[in-house]
Amino acid sequence: MQGLITIDFGNTNPHAGLFQKQQNEWNLIKVCPWNELPVFLNQLQMTPDNTTMVLAEVKSRDDELTPFLHQGFHITHVKEYWRGSKFAGMPVNYSKTLGEDRLIQAFYTFKKLKEPVLLIDAGTFVTMDVVSKAGFEGGYIIPGAKNYFEIFQRGEQLKAIDLNKNVSGALPHDTTEAMRDSYFAFAALAQKLVSEHNIQKIVLSGGDSPLWKHIFEDLKLSVVVQEDETLIHWALHFWMTTQIETL
Repeated sequence: MQGLITIDFGNTNPHAGLFQKQQNEWNLIKVCPWNELPVFLNQLQMTPDNTTMVLAEVKSRDDELTPFLHQGFHITHVKEYWRGSKFAGMPVNYSKTLGEDRLIQAFYTFKKLKEPVLLIDAGTFVTMDVVSKAGFEGGYIIPGAKNYFEIFQRGEQLKAIDLNKNVSGALPHDTTEAMRDSYFAFAALAQKLVSEHNIQKIVLSGGDSPLWKHIFEDLKLSVVVQEDETLIHWALHFWMTTQIETL
C-alpha cells in the first residue's frame, strides 16, 4: 500500500484527504477535519514510510504541521512551485496573490476539461474563476452565504438569518425573503461570466455547493453543472502524482 495525504488549509475548516494506492489504482478513502487526521492515519496504518503529504494553504498553520514533520512525514507545498505567470504549464492571468486552492483546482480543470469552465468554490468565501484553453483567466471573490446572512444582524430592526438552501429568484414579499433572496443577486456575476466567456460547464466545490446548485437550477442555464465537493483533494492528488512525483 502507498499513501498520499492532501491538505487543504483554507480560511476556515482545514481538512485532509486520505488516498491509498493498491494494485496501481488510487482511491480517496476519506476526507476528514484536520484535527482528526492522526486518528485515521493510525487506523489506516499510514506512516512516513509509506505515505507522503501535499499542502495547499490560504492561511498558514505551520505550528500544526510541526508534529507531522517531527514524525518524519515529507510535506510538499504548492507555494514552492508557484512562480506567477505560469503554473505547471498553465498560463495564469492573475497576480501572485492568487490563493493556492484556486490555483490548484484551476490547474486540475485546465488539464482535465478541454472546454471553457466556470469554477465556483463555495466555502467561507465564494470564488468564481474562469478557466479556458488559455489558462486561468481571473475571477471574482464574494462572501459565502453564512457570512453574507450574518451581516443583517447589524440592522436594529433586522436579524441574522440562517443559511437557507431555498434561495429564490422570485420577487420577495416579506423581510426574511428580501434578505435571504438578495443572495441570489450574486448569480448575476455567474451569468455574466457564462455569457462573456462562452462557458460550457460550471464546476461546483466547497461546503455550500448544494446552495449554488439550487441557484443554477432556478436560473435554468443552458450549461452543464457538475458538483464535486472533493475537488480540491483530487486536484492536489493529480498535481502531486503527475507533476512532482510518480507515486
